[in-house]
Amino acid sequence: MAFEDISQRHLGGLFIQVLDSVPVVLMAKNAGFDFLFFDEEHGDIDQSHLSELMLFGNSIGIPSLVRAPQLSRVNVSHILDLGAAGVMVPMLESREQALKLVEWAKYSPTGKRSYSGGAHTFYSSKKSHAENMINANAKVLAIAQVETVLGVQNISDIVSVPGIDAVVIGPSDLAISMGRPNEIGCKEELALIDKVRDACVSAHKAFGIIGSNDLIEKNISSVNLMISALDVHLLRSIFASAVDKYAKLKEQVNETKLE
Repeated sequence: MAFEDISQRHLGGLFIQVLDSVPVVLMAKNAGFDFLFFDEEHGDIDQSHLSELMLFGNSIGIPSLVRAPQLSRVNVSHILDLGAAGVMVPMLESREQALKLVEWAKYSPTGKRSYSGGAHTFYSSKKSHAENMINANAKVLAIAQVETVLGVQNISDIVSVPGIDAVVIGPSDLAISMGRPNEIGCKEELALIDKVRDACVSAHKAFGIIGSNDLIEKNISSVNLMISALDVHLLRSIFASAVDKYAKLKEQVNETKLE
């Protein structure tokens, strides 16, 4: 299981907003990614297709995390029922919100997640509900995404909640929350990120960053979830490179005609 002892590991994932196909899951696994991270908040992912993508990934050994659209029981619990190895809630800002996330992500006695069989149990006929619940509570990640100044101010309260397994920073929205949307990575924001990182380390919770490799490198000794490979960014870069190569070929054609 990729996320066991997550606070002691350094894993790199592919963040997926548009590439919702089974071949992509297989290519990501073969490329060596540790996990997939599906974006149900901002991404264009077919939710009816999400479960089969995660089931396939689980079958070949590449687990999935999912960013929920919002903090709600139907989003948090249902995403886990579909086979996710963890669920992240965006814009989490308080202990009360962290408690709700745990309540809906974890089974009793840690939380109050409603029980059912299904994709998350590989549709097994195994009847030991208690064992399934114990395994899920130990392995499924409840992740708080902190991406506002208020969330940073309350980070000690958030990481103190039993059942919160990880905190992931969202640098873009954090900069916006600071009133400095075009200054991602400024020294003031880096100081806020340091505060979140240090709180995670002190509380023995995993720390993650959805952002640039430069930002991850600044925190590399403490980053457990590295999320810099975004499918949209990768596609945009590949497309731009392809167009650039075409442009150079066209220049060669024009030069040949002038000879």
